[in-house]
Amino acid sequence: MRITSLALIISLFSVTASHAFAQATVEWRNVAEAIPLGTKVKVQTLDGKRVSGTLVRVDDRSLQVKRYARRPEAATVIAFDRISNIETDNGGGMTWTKALGIGLGAGAGAIFTIFVIALQLD
Repeated sequence: MRITSLALIISLFSVTASHAFAQATVEWRNVAEAIPLGTKVKVQTLDGKRVSGTLVRVDDRSLQVKRYARRPEAATVIAFDRISNIETDNGGGMTWTKALGIGLGAGAGAIFTIFVIALQLD
């Protein structure tokens, strides 16, 4: 009796897990299809691997990303059942370090300009 009930519980969890797994695959496909081809994306797999590149192709089972590399290499195919996250790569935008660098450069340029003007007045 215990073995039968244990087998029933395990089978219920496996059916529920496979249904949720299939649903997640469909959702990742819908997300990937909504992103225009040629967009820079970041894809993270379930095993923790990250792939950054340009979205080249989306089909029923996988997507294809052309990685950023110095040397030419084949595009990476990633199955939807291995994906844990997809996001577009906006290039980082303005960060504090960029703003600090711009501010320091502008300040140094202003000081240099004032110094040159002061030398011209003598």
